[in-house]
This record gives sequence, C-alpha cells and structure tokens, in this order.
Amino acid sequence: MSFFSWNARGLGNQRAFRELKRLVAEKSPTLLSICETKILGYKCKKWKDVLGFNGSFSVDCKGKSGGLMLLWKPPFNVIIHSYSLGHIDCSIQHDEKHWRFTGFYGNPDTSRRHFSWDLLRRLNCMSEFSHLPWLVGGDFMRCVLTVKKLGDLHGVGDFFTWVNRRSTDDLIFARLDRFVATFEWRLLYPTSQAYSLESFHSGHRPILIDLRGSQKQPTSKPHLFQFEPHWLRETDCKDVVERGWCKSDISLSLPVRLLRCKESLRVWAGKRFRNLPRQIRLNRHQLNALKTHSTWHNSVHHIRVLEDEVEHLAYKEEVYWKQRSRVNWLAHGDRNSKYFHARASKRRSTNHIKGLVSSHGDWCIEQNGMAEIIDQYFRNLLSTNNPSADARRLVLDCVLPKIDEQLNATLCGLSQLLKYERRSLTCTQTKPQAQMGCRFSFFRNFGM
Repeated sequence: MSFFSWNARGLGNQRAFRELKRLVAEKSPTLLSICETKILGYKCKKWKDVLGFNGSFSVDCKGKSGGLMLLWKPPFNVIIHSYSLGHIDCSIQHDEKHWRFTGFYGNPDTSRRHFSWDLLRRLNCMSEFSHLPWLVGGDFMRCVLTVKKLGDLHGVGDFFTWVNRRSTDDLIFARLDRFVATFEWRLLYPTSQAYSLESFHSGHRPILIDLRGSQKQPTSKPHLFQFEPHWLRETDCKDVVERGWCKSDISLSLPVRLLRCKESLRVWAGKRFRNLPRQIRLNRHQLNALKTHSTWHNSVHHIRVLEDEVEHLAYKEEVYWKQRSRVNWLAHGDRNSKYFHARASKRRSTNHIKGLVSSHGDWCIEQNGMAEIIDQYFRNLLSTNNPSADARRLVLDCVLPKIDEQLNATLCGLSQLLKYERRSLTCTQTKPQAQMGCRFSFFRNFGM
C-alpha cells in the first residue's frame, strides 16, 4: 500500500495529466497529494473518477499559481479538518490505525515563506489532533524545518528532488520535496520506505511512501499474437499478408496459411512498432540517467529531444489502446480516461500479490516464501484425510443423477451449435477470432 506527493507544476495540459496517469497506473497509490495544480476545484472531481479514486478534496488556484488536490480510495477513510492555499490537513483511519496527514505547499515568495512555517507550528499545536501520529508531505521550498518533533524520511533514489531545468551556469539542484513524520508515525509503520520517482513533465520528482517497504516486482507472461486494426493504416501491411498467404502454393491448407500470415505479421510488426511500452520505458530510463546533477550540464539538448520523443510515443500508445477497446463509443470518448485502458486490458491483466501471511502469522514478501505459503495452503485444503469406503459410499448415495447419457449428448450438441451461431452473429471488426489471433477486420480487408 502506497501513496505519493508531487508538485505537478500545472495539470491543465495533456502532457502533465498523461504523466500523472502514468504514475498512478504504475504505483497504484491509495492516497495522492498534488500541489501547484494551477486549476479550479471542479476539475478535481472529474479527475477523481478518471484516475480511479473514490474521494477528493481540492483548493482552487489563485490566478495562475497554487492549487492543491487530495485524492484517496479504500481502505483509507479520510476526514478533512482544515485547509488553506498552503495546506490540506486530514485524519486517516486504516486497519484500526488512526493517524494524521498534511499535504503541504511552502510559499514560493521568499519574503512570505515564514508564514508557511508559522502554519506548520499552528497545526502542530492543534489540541484536538496533536496526539495523533503525524505525516507531512509536499514541497517545502528550501526552508529549514522548525517543528522539532518532525523528522525527515530519507528515501531511496536521487537525493535532489528538484532541478530548475536550465543550462550550464544557471543550473540548480535542490531537495525541496520530502516527507517528514513524527516518531509516533514511524513506530506505527516501522517498515515504511520513501522513494524518489521519475518525472518528465515537472522539475519536481514525485515522492512515494510505501507503508510496507516493498516495491512491486515486474512479472512476465507469454505474449499472444493479435491482428491489430491500426496495422491496416500502414501501406506495406497488405504486402506482408500476401507474402505470408502464399497464393501460388495451392497445396497449403487454410490453417497453414493463417499461421504463415501470423508469423509474417509478427516479425513485421516487431520491426515497425518496436514495442511502444518498452521504447517508452527505455527512453524514460535514459532521461532519468541524464537528469542527475552530474550530467545535466552537457545534456540539455539531448534531454529536450528525449522528452519530446517520450511524449510522442505516449500519444501513440494511447491511440493503440483506443483501437483495442471492445466498446465502440469508448474509442471516441475522453482521451484521458483510464476506463478504456482497463476495459481493453481486462482479459490479459494479472493480479500482483505484494505479500502473504503464513499460517504462523509471519508477513512474507519474498517470491520463494510466498510460493511455499501458497503451496502449503492448497495442499492442506485439497489433500484428503483418507475417508473409509463406507464414508465415501454414504456421500455418493446422496447424489442422485438428473440427466441420463442420451439427454446429456443432446444438450452438448445444442450447446456447440449455439456457440457457433452466436460467434457468427456477434463477430465485430476488432474482436479476435479463434486461436489464430486474427480479427474480423483481417478477413474483411484481405478477402479471405
């Protein structure tokens, strides 16, 4: 379970919101604190649904600066207590634990920054909530922390969380964004860990807190071939299909021709599209490496080029997911909606298990340990206690057959007939047919 805080430097454009969607999709936070949104509150309610959160609270921007947003979802139960242009203060209940969180945004005006620290001191002295374990996260604007009982949570990753994105002599790195917590909060979540994440839109890095201290490990699975409708827009797609079809060889059967076409298209698509998510990940890793304080000076132009390329690839990936959507109206809806992505990925999604509790009550996050826990659980569940023959016969005698063999054969035949009839009637342009991974649009466009 995790949550993060980020100075987004404005969420009013497609590029910034796409970056936020990526972070939410990758980290699945339970709570999200954003400062400097530069938007009005009514958009926060819309984005709450788009990003998959249940609750939201926002503070409007003032002119073209400021703005705060707090989003959350179960199992967190959040109650808002106070807010201003520089903070949102709330209490959170989770797993019989009750603690306090403050999303903080320091005043960017250095002459008025002391008001931000006065605000933290006042929040610290609130008698009604001062007894609760307290966590504060946000942009602290290069100020020295003056609330004595709050300590910095040093995270994994780059120490510097902000860069002014200028070249050579004017380049500045600083640690502005952070989480600080009381000793009581650290005792509440002793295994919690802070992480400095990548960001390609804002000069600020998002800071993530994982309450269990375990990051999601990548999983792999075999890739199933599917003919994608957007391939039809490529001029050489038809030539690839014709070469794979082998019209000159009349001895080949239909399944063999389809297999040849599949292999030809697989090779062609691999060279043409080069796995968009993988390209995006590689470019983001390059950007992250170039943005370290030691290499930024000599890589400003290269960084700009990579940022534009990541943006272009991310747009192509969105188009790809829209074309995969099985709901026609959805492909023409809100391009920022997370819903169409979830629907398109529904059949190939995998659940990730972060950890398991053993029969002895121990929490385990290691892959081998979790595998042993699962294996032992199902062995105990499915293994027999060797009942006697009389006990088995007593149970089976209570099960009376309702369908004889002749009726069963008739019903199986009807089921098979209805299945083929339903497939022919519901065949759509983008739905993959059979096990060849070919869609109806493949046969319609190539006359096969």
